[in-house]
Amino acid sequence: MSEMNQHDDPVLVEEEDIAVEAPEADTVEQHRNLREDSGDWPPPGVPLEADPADAADQARVVDVDEDDYR
Repeated sequence: MSEMNQHDDPVLVEEEDIAVEAPEADTVEQHRNLREDSGDWPPPGVPLEADPADAADQARVVDVDEDDYR
């Protein structure tokens, strides 16, 4: 049988990894998912050999009135 205690709380284990001096806002931001709407990847119609950065850039929807598109 494994040496791990089956009653260990994973939340408590993660809290032990957090530095005491770490600001709470930084800690929350670092443990947050990068994107909430990850969806399927690659999108339908994108070949597997396509560069992921290029495919993501081309899939981005830009509003008509958006002036600042990089």
